[in-house]
Amino acid sequence: MSKLTLAIAAMTAVLCIGTSPAFAMPADAPGDDSATETQLQDAHIQQQAEEIQQEDEQTSQPVPQAGPEDADTMRATAGASGFTPGNLISDRNFRDGSAMTEAQIQTFLQQVVGSCENSLCLARLKLDTPTRTWSWGSCTSYPGAKGESAARIIFKVQRACGISARVILTTLQKEQSLVSDPAPTEAILRKAMGFGCPDTAACDSTYYGFFNQVFAAARQLTWYGNPEGSFTWLKVGKANQIAYNPNASCGTGSVTIQNAATAALYYYTPYQPNAAALANMYGTGDSCSAYGNRNFWRIYRDWFGDPRIDSTSSTNRLAGADRYATAVAISKASYPKSGVPVVYVASGATFADALSAAPAAAAQGGPLLLTVPGTLSPATSAEIKRLAPARIVVVGATGAVNAKVETALKALAPTTRIGGVDRYETSRRIAAAAFPTAAHAYLATGRDYPDALSAAAAAGATSAPVLLVDGTAKSLDSATKATLDRAKIREVRIAGGTGVVSSGIQTALAKSFTTKRYGGADRYLTSVLLNQQAFPSSERAFLASGALFPDALTGAAAAGAAKAPLYLSRLECLPVPVRDSLDRVGASSLTLLGGTGALSNRVATRTVC
Repeated sequence: MSKLTLAIAAMTAVLCIGTSPAFAMPADAPGDDSATETQLQDAHIQQQAEEIQQEDEQTSQPVPQAGPEDADTMRATAGASGFTPGNLISDRNFRDGSAMTEAQIQTFLQQVVGSCENSLCLARLKLDTPTRTWSWGSCTSYPGAKGESAARIIFKVQRACGISARVILTTLQKEQSLVSDPAPTEAILRKAMGFGCPDTAACDSTYYGFFNQVFAAARQLTWYGNPEGSFTWLKVGKANQIAYNPNASCGTGSVTIQNAATAALYYYTPYQPNAAALANMYGTGDSCSAYGNRNFWRIYRDWFGDPRIDSTSSTNRLAGADRYATAVAISKASYPKSGVPVVYVASGATFADALSAAPAAAAQGGPLLLTVPGTLSPATSAEIKRLAPARIVVVGATGAVNAKVETALKALAPTTRIGGVDRYETSRRIAAAAFPTAAHAYLATGRDYPDALSAAAAAGATSAPVLLVDGTAKSLDSATKATLDRAKIREVRIAGGTGVVSSGIQTALAKSFTTKRYGGADRYLTSVLLNQQAFPSSERAFLASGALFPDALTGAAAAGAAKAPLYLSRLECLPVPVRDSLDRVGASSLTLLGGTGALSNRVATRTVC
């Protein structure tokens, strides 16, 4: 008989005392003095193995995964999905005892489930909870009460154990899909966190039921790795052999665990996903696949943003009281010192002229600022004085920025104007002045702004112009062709699909230039495609509203100067392709452009739509 089998037998003997309904609790209950930490852990691991065995029975025979080629495949697939086996969640996100308020938890439960179909649904569940003090572990006592909601229990356990409510919610979903289940059964609540009680053993009331599962699992998760405990064999900062599956023939893979929180998750579920599991992130892999830690990472990411990223330390927001003040905030962050070579000034009322000005400003080392068309905005004037530029470029004809503004700017620094009879001629003149020669150019419609925004950042980072055309035209106009020829452009990159820049324009371009189109199903996917081409990797990224142009205009110049991608986002959440692209390029630092009216705090935490 193996040591694990003996331990499970001992645990079963300890726990087989009787059963009671999942929602019934004694008024007062002792800690779990009857089970040692290792006995309880062995029982828990047995349950994990049994659940994986049940999954395996639905697939073919195990396929060994131990070879070096398979390990390389797994790592490549992980990189493509954003999953990193050695860093599942940051210590800060894991041990945040103030992550959510009780009200926020209740609102979240209701939002996820929608409508409850029975009284055991977590958004509706009420329990009488015991006062409990564990005999070992790092949690403080839990003060019991009558009629506590699931949200209140999760909140109080969060505070008692110093573990994030987001971790608890994710684990509830990962183990039993409880958060989204509108009609869970008592049997499901009995093993809510998948902790401690294998399906083959009866369980003492100390360990089963919603309250006991949440509190006991939280105690265990925070106890792992404690030098006073028994769980010290996983080494942080060193390579550890982690199995792919309870079946030994599936092999192991080397994982360098980066923090204590990730080690805790591997103690709790001691398997890593293999290449097949990662290749189908929302589905099943093969018979050697285990999904626990993959699903934890994926669910947390989808609900709360990337678990590896501490939003408070990796995200900053540049915003002002209005679009002009936001442009100034972006300028100050990008150019903290005075003496810049140039400042570009464009109208804040329209988008067209600034689209081509942004890459020019970035390439020439200065910011793009906005002004009211009829008078120089006070905030803009003050920022130009601080910057003390060698020169100022006014973008657009007098219909866009009138002569009164130009006169005021001339009092601050030598000023010239670049403008044409329309937005298309203005963009050509900017390109000719700022980029007399260039290897490539971006082409975008001048009828709308979204596609040109991400193109402007990419263009600025690679010293290339953005030329605007009438995207509905059947062919390329001769003036744009002449501008491309004079700059000795070899490659033209079209921003957007054929719905915004016609196939006729592409056909005409292809006769003289290498022509590539980057167009997605919507503005968000187009921004992803443009950025993937221009930025294979980037530790920093900018985010701007895909529905409002002013913040993104000046942000495109800043992103181009920082040689970082600019992505578009929805107001309340991050589109999945954008989130996945941020993962792929390795963007650990985000700069949000505009206030919460443009991008909510959910975007800051990379919460997906």
